[in-house]
Amino acid sequence: MGGVDETVAQASARAMRLDAWDELVPLPGGRGGASLATAGGASYVVKRYPSGDPTGGARERAALHALAGAAGTPELLAEADEPALVVMSHVAGSGSLADALLGVDPAAAEDALLQWAEALAHLHAAGTARVRTAFTDRLAERAPALAPRSLTSDFAGAAERYVAVLDELGLSPHRRALDDLRGLPTRLADARDEVLTPADTCPDNNVLTADGLSLIDFEHAELRHRAWDVAYLRAPWPSCWCAWRLPADVAERAVDRYRMASGPAADAPGFDADLALATLGWQAMTPAWFLAGALEGDDRDRGSRGPTRRAFVLHRLAAVASTDALPAVGEMAADLHAELVRRWGEVALEVAPAFRSDLR
Repeated sequence: MGGVDETVAQASARAMRLDAWDELVPLPGGRGGASLATAGGASYVVKRYPSGDPTGGARERAALHALAGAAGTPELLAEADEPALVVMSHVAGSGSLADALLGVDPAAAEDALLQWAEALAHLHAAGTARVRTAFTDRLAERAPALAPRSLTSDFAGAAERYVAVLDELGLSPHRRALDDLRGLPTRLADARDEVLTPADTCPDNNVLTADGLSLIDFEHAELRHRAWDVAYLRAPWPSCWCAWRLPADVAERAVDRYRMASGPAADAPGFDADLALATLGWQAMTPAWFLAGALEGDDRDRGSRGPTRRAFVLHRLAAVASTDALPAVGEMAADLHAELVRRWGEVALEVAPAFRSDLR
């Protein structure tokens, strides 16, 4: 049906107690596994998870169940296990923050960014203790092997990648730095600041609607300190393909919008320090995800609308090397940055396309 696997079409229709969809077509924009379904004049989103994955989208399913459509998130309407899929309400809109950042209008891009910050604040507020408990319980039911908090394992995995890269480049093993990196998530573990997060709030994982921006992708949902999400504005975009820089003043206005929409939660003593640490954490950890590919070759001609891996890596390492908040990690970043510049030359990370006209 419209290029969608017939098994998915039939299973999703049955989950909704329908004989069949009127229409089911893949969503534009390359969202993996997501299709737009219509029946009786109403529209829905059907999302299939990869076959062979025993967790079957458990994080997203648990998050949508717990949030129940709060803060403009999609409402979970039905589920199936064979094949693993969900049917969600359709959040109708036109474009995303990514579209605005990749456009030519700096005012429109900043407006979309401020909407993103406000939506994030509303989502964090919606993740009450009851909601977080519901997420944890549903995740345990669906995938007992998955922990509701995963950042510690993410940082441990990044440290192991650094071990391999440092050895390959013939640099010092920087054992103290890697120990500090592994332990960094434990420094942001205050339960009072824990929120339910999509954990991948990239510029393309949202929809700009008439009522504001809605966050829509919860495949990596988890519980963690709110500062990790807000730090996406300053790092910026640590887990995203479109990780262009943001002008500093624009990023800070978005942080201020988050504070304003969050109220006392983001005005608590220590939040500024938490945000700085989370920003540094992302900048220190995420180069490990891209270093192997960046060492294999220059990807500037790959046709992507995002920055190259080399630009991403060098920008993050330079940022970490310039701070003394984690001296051993900063020393490792400086060593890596110097060696990679020797090999590649300087590769600058540009600002998002929408803001480039302001710099001319």
